[in-house]
Amino acid sequence: MIYAMSDIHGCLEAFNEALKTVDLSDGDSKLILLGDYCDRGPDSLGVFRKIMALQQAYPEQVIALRGNHEEMLLEYCDMVSDPDFVRGWILADTELATAKSFLGADAFKEVLHMLKLKRFEDAYRFTVSHMKTEHADVLSWIRGLPYYHETPTQVFVHAGIDEEAGDLWRIGTPIEFFTTMAPDYLGQHFDLDVIAGHIATEFVSGIPGYQGIYYDGASHYYIDGCAVKNGRVLVLQYNERTGEYSGATLE
Repeated sequence: MIYAMSDIHGCLEAFNEALKTVDLSDGDSKLILLGDYCDRGPDSLGVFRKIMALQQAYPEQVIALRGNHEEMLLEYCDMVSDPDFVRGWILADTELATAKSFLGADAFKEVLHMLKLKRFEDAYRFTVSHMKTEHADVLSWIRGLPYYHETPTQVFVHAGIDEEAGDLWRIGTPIEFFTTMAPDYLGQHFDLDVIAGHIATEFVSGIPGYQGIYYDGASHYYIDGCAVKNGRVLVLQYNERTGEYSGATLE
């Protein structure tokens, strides 16, 4: 069995609930996570550490990919010497939810005090310094995350691949497509099933209020159920023996 989830966005409680449906005890089943583990929700750090612990417990069975929010997190850690990026940092981290989870209560109070005094660059540098000092292992782990995972019949990716490249999609897909591409091939056939997140299924489907997994009837499964808004992380299941998919709205 293959299980896939995406766009947890700091929602550790919803992630833990979703994990109750995952059984890796056979030593062969896999859990594939499609990125965007941080930002927006209350416990980005907790989600990162939960995934790292799962990989330690099931090193051959838990695969974590990177999303655009992991790219953004690394960028705002790497751009700390650029004063022009201060505004980018504040805008990228909605309500500073990710910074808060990494810093802890006392350090975050200090950041809020700096911001109140309009010491924006000091707040930015303080935040990044704390993250690099206290959670270097998490940042190093994020840097090592791959962009996609392939099986004989599928490709798992955060956003998408360049399907026009055909068999050459691995080298033909620009790096940024893996994490930011729109669902440009919706409804079109591809030789592999493409399982992606990134865009909430409500928007991919065009159905207001839609919260389930979306299958386009061709080659694409979208599994971002907007955990922050809807309070749950969707789980796509694939039976490798029968070739059948299941999950919310697919039964």
